[in-house]
Amino acid sequence: MTETSGKPTRDLLFPELSDSIDARIAWFQRMQRDEPLRFRPEYDLWEVFRYEDVTRVLKDPTTFSVTNKTHMGLPFSFGRADIPEHRFLRGFVAQAFVPGNVENLAPRFTALVDSLLAPALAAGRMEMIGELGFPIMEQVVADMFGLRITGAGRFRQWSDQMFGQLVGVRSPDHDDVVGMFAEQLAERKRHPGDDLMSALLAERGKDDRLSEEKIVHMCLDLSTAGNAPLALMLAYAFTRFCLDPGFYQALRREPALIPAAIEEILRFDFSWFNLWRTARHDTVLGGREIKEGQYVVVWPSSANFDESRFPRATEFDLTRSPNPHLTFGQGMYICLGLPVVRVLGRVILERIVATVADIRFDPAKPAESMALMKDYVVSLDVLVTPADS
Repeated sequence: MTETSGKPTRDLLFPELSDSIDARIAWFQRMQRDEPLRFRPEYDLWEVFRYEDVTRVLKDPTTFSVTNKTHMGLPFSFGRADIPEHRFLRGFVAQAFVPGNVENLAPRFTALVDSLLAPALAAGRMEMIGELGFPIMEQVVADMFGLRITGAGRFRQWSDQMFGQLVGVRSPDHDDVVGMFAEQLAERKRHPGDDLMSALLAERGKDDRLSEEKIVHMCLDLSTAGNAPLALMLAYAFTRFCLDPGFYQALRREPALIPAAIEEILRFDFSWFNLWRTARHDTVLGGREIKEGQYVVVWPSSANFDESRFPRATEFDLTRSPNPHLTFGQGMYICLGLPVVRVLGRVILERIVATVADIRFDPAKPAESMALMKDYVVSLDVLVTPADS
């Protein structure tokens, strides 16, 4: 799948990552020390490893463009819309993702989590991604935006498909869901409601730059904003609970530690992310000359282990503060779904520690990962013991 001519594929850098997180951290820190900017002439591409340099690239879209980065095969993504379009379109939806507005939904999230946990507590087992993570996000997307991906398992299937495209391990395949949203848009034109599509159609009447096709593509992007990150965060959290019961019991004793635990999981366990940009013009970064048109690949995962910003970076620290990790990006292109992951993730873990005495791997059903992407967990079965009422 790796190419050495034309546009490189996004997966070309993954083979260098070890399956061992300790080995990854050692490689990141070695690159920060010995080759903080590495040029790959076969791809006309720079890799960036230090926190300071990664932050500069992410915060400077006027120099490092998102629009000419390697193509992901998506019809639209807020993460690759150029600055004017990004600001114009994000303005229509940003209010929904303001942390305070997401926090206001916490009581509804709590009731939803409890309803999904009830059968798991009764059965003593749960496939936590398929029976908890994605069903919650599917309902949240429906509640926040009035968007529906109909059919059993289709929401999760599309979320996995989109994330696979983002990281370069799946080919484009989105016509079915685009058609589904186009049908919903036609329905909203006939019968407007209190939902995102209806609001966008009303705005379209004021500004024809907001085409119907763009509305469909925006809804497609928003319907999966935060889905995969939330599912992965939960998978990594539950894995830690099973491997380190002391960590889980610490959260049970002191649930106030959950927000910090989430941030440290995002910093430490998302250790395989890179983000792509293209230099708009000749520039200097970290003392190296970067030419117009060259790819610039930043490693937020490496920056998250930069000792200059994270003392004892190789340690998983439940009480780490501050924790300015770059897992969701930085600057104007920071992931829209981050507040949802933080608030919904907190609510889920709060209800878990309140209702579950202990969590163990199900020995009969080992965890499964996406093909070609070991870190993307698609199935994690656990055994749970209900807490005393």
